[in-house]
Amino acid sequence: MKLPSDAAIRDRLGAILAAPEFQGPDEPAWWTALKRAWRALTGALNGLTPVARWAILLGALALLAAIIAHIVTTFRRLLREAPRTRDARARPDAAREPTCEELLAEARALRAGGRLREAALALQQARLLLECRRRAVGWRPTLADWEWIETLGRPAALIEFTRATQRLAFGGGAPPEVLGQLAACEARLAAELEARPA
Repeated sequence: MKLPSDAAIRDRLGAILAAPEFQGPDEPAWWTALKRAWRALTGALNGLTPVARWAILLGALALLAAIIAHIVTTFRRLLREAPRTRDARARPDAAREPTCEELLAEARALRAGGRLREAALALQQARLLLECRRRAVGWRPTLADWEWIETLGRPAALIEFTRATQRLAFGGGAPPEVLGQLAACEARLAAELEARPA
């Protein structure tokens, strides 16, 4: 009995392995391309000397460190240059404290423009600022209303004024009624400002 040659055996095995039952699952084209690129990269690196491989590794690490340093310095600069206000928008004048009179004027302008919710919130902020001035507390625009009330010792007049302006801002009443109550809050705040000791 004559045995088949090595070439015949190799061809027969290749034919058997090429049968569908011996094929693995189909791969996406992108995965095949990625594997081919990885093999080419590792093949190229294997052909380099150890010194060249170390040089490439150190260069890659230096590039990674530069990217991380750039991200960190960029975020630090942004955090320094963009102070946040209570409504989370950067304001160019955020470094300067507003005055009660400026906030009252802003509330009146907003009311005249029909922006009643914003007008009520500006009044509330003006009243908080007035209480800060009375108690010699530094103004921090990032505090929430309830935090201010706790910081200022929960004065009853401030709590009442805050509730009134929040009802106007978030209560959803009819515009004529809101306008009247808003004007009353403005008048009350203006009277408190006038009665303030010089």
